[in-house]
Amino acid sequence: MFRAYLKQVDACSACGERFADIRADDGAPWLTLIVVGHIFIPVMLVFVAMSTMSTWTQAVLWSLIFAGLCLAVLPRAKGLFIAILWLTGAPGSKAA
Repeated sequence: MFRAYLKQVDACSACGERFADIRADDGAPWLTLIVVGHIFIPVMLVFVAMSTMSTWTQAVLWSLIFAGLCLAVLPRAKGLFIAILWLTGAPGSKAA
C-alpha cells in the first residue's frame, strides 16, 4: 500500500487498482491521536501515580513512548482510511 513511510503507491502491484487519487488527508492523524491517546493516557496516569521516578525522567520517558506509538500507528491508520474511502467510493476516492 505504501512505497515510503506515508507515501501511497499509485496502483496495486497485484491487481492494478489505482490508489493515487485517494486522499486520506487529516483522517489518519486524527485516528492516530484518538487511538494512542485512549491507550496511552490511562497507562501513563496509573504508572505516574505508582512511580517514584523524577518528574523530568517521566516527562522524557512518556514523550518518547507517545511519539513512538504515534509513529507506529500513523501508517496503519492511513491505510485504514484509504481502504475505507476505496471501499465506499467516497468523494475524493476517484479522479474527477
